[in-house]
Amino acid sequence: MNRSFEKVAGPFNSNLGGILWYENTLLFSLMDELLLQQWQPTTNSINTFRAYTGRMNGMALAKDGSIFVCQEGGRRIIQLQPNGSANVTATRFEGLIHNHPYDLSIDSKNRVWFSDPHSGTQAFGPQIFPPLSHASIMRLEKDQIGHWTIRRMSFDTESPKAITLSNDEKTLYVAENPTSVATNRELRAYPILSNGELGKYRVLHSFGHDEKGIHGGIHGLCKDTSGNIYACAGDSISSMQPAIYIFSNEGNLMEGIPFPHGTPLRATFSNDNLKVLYVTSSDRCIYKVRF
Repeated sequence: MNRSFEKVAGPFNSNLGGILWYENTLLFSLMDELLLQQWQPTTNSINTFRAYTGRMNGMALAKDGSIFVCQEGGRRIIQLQPNGSANVTATRFEGLIHNHPYDLSIDSKNRVWFSDPHSGTQAFGPQIFPPLSHASIMRLEKDQIGHWTIRRMSFDTESPKAITLSNDEKTLYVAENPTSVATNRELRAYPILSNGELGKYRVLHSFGHDEKGIHGGIHGLCKDTSGNIYACAGDSISSMQPAIYIFSNEGNLMEGIPFPHGTPLRATFSNDNLKVLYVTSSDRCIYKVRF
């Protein structure tokens, strides 16, 4: 089926970060301007949802209506409450500040799974806290007295980026994007074991490299109600065409929708029976495509 992308907003004077469908509106982060913006589809208007956001990246909606956000500029995960307040979760793992969180997913137990890669962009404030020696999948959860704690979940990742949980929460999908040309970028499926730990991963898709360099891997992930995975992948530099790649939850490539507007970065469905997919792009615009 021939699908076309329609621009709904932009271009903006900032790179785009996280994106989230929220109460019939679209939230999106202007990373460089430190703003979380809100687009109203009924009026085609944009207002500021939160300011001074500290370069917000991945976002996810919790069951209580709060929004958990990867605050890349602060090297922390924060929780935005519906009343306008914000809570800081745990920031230290084994006594050290963790890296630059990129993406997250919340399970039914209100545990926050997040990718914690290294980043060339410096965090705010004095550069006195070195990064961790590893870039891992981490998990925020509360202890018996209600304090947030961090657990390291992966021990075989070099640069995890986009993540999402399967609908039954038995699998964590991870986009592993190493920078070395000797190592392929991959879409991995980690089984979540009965004890809550991650098992050995399966590679659902490997992106490879050629004479133009390493292929652009996955930048953003989301899924539909059937559990199919929608991946923003590719780039304009290598020979791999930028596209929205649709995988079944078993990892079969079902469809590739060419994306002609730069590199697709992140995607989220609206909640009207998941018929509209919104996509942010490297050209600093937001597009939609209908299913």
